Amino acid sequence: MKFIRMMIIGILISLSSSYALVTLSVISNNAVMSGSELLEQIIIAAILGAVIGLLSIIFDIERLPFIAQFILHVIAVTLCVLIAGYFGRWFEHSSITSIFISEAIIFFFAWCIIYVLQKNDIAKINQVIQKRKE
Repeated sequence: MKFIRMMIIGILISLSSSYALVTLSVISNNAVMSGSELLEQIIIAAILGAVIGLLSIIFDIERLPFIAQFILHVIAVTLCVLIAGYFGRWFEHSSITSIFISEAIIFFFAWCIIYVLQKNDIAKINQVIQKRKE
């Protein structure tokens, strides 16, 4: 169940980010995107999101310190973004630097979302513990 949840969260974040980035790219380049090109970008974003969601399982490895988990996650996500960028031809429209900046911004928002979700999970667990104590 956790795998599916992380994949869905990854897909939603990736599709939302992709929509914003494609829109900005089209507007800034004064370009037009065909339906098949847009579908290709959606498929790439969905696959990327699912993979990144699964990569978040790295944080469940308790033997690794958090900083090691974070570094592994960033490296793996960056590699996935570079591979997706190659297939999506992102580097024809944007520089690698702007892709990395976009990745950092998306990381920030994703971490905020995951933080809120974890806070909710912790609150639910605490409620169950409180009920058991009573």
